[in-house]
Amino acid sequence: MNPAIGYVLIALAVLNLVGLLLLFRRLGLTPSAAPAETPVAPVKGAATAYEDIRDIRDEPTPAVPPDALAAMLRRLENRLGDIEDQVRRNPAMTVAGEPGAATDRALALAQRLARQGASAKDISETCGISLTEAELLQRLHAPR
Repeated sequence: MNPAIGYVLIALAVLNLVGLLLLFRRLGLTPSAAPAETPVAPVKGAATAYEDIRDIRDEPTPAVPPDALAAMLRRLENRLGDIEDQVRRNPAMTVAGEPGAATDRALALAQRLARQGASAKDISETCGISLTEAELLQRLHAPR
């Protein structure tokens, strides 16, 4: 797998995790310490105001059960770990656009230049490949 794709997948997994965490927070499912309730002084009408506040805090149950969201987070975490392992296992792969990375177009151009009789130095400079690669291509594709 191309490391760039791996990094994109890691970024997407992280964004999914952040989205789920925001969803948890929005639904009020984040574990937090229960706020200590302060006693309300007996003031005329205070009891009804306190009951109104209590009604606002009592939110309806979420549409998605917390167990399902926790399972999704675990799966995303496992998948993210798998992607990180794949990227670590294949560090030798070059990323397209990375300095010194030989792309298919550069190699095709180098082959064409070698067939036309260009020197290895010219092929190397034109195509952005190493001098050794250019010499090899010149030997393989140069006209006899």
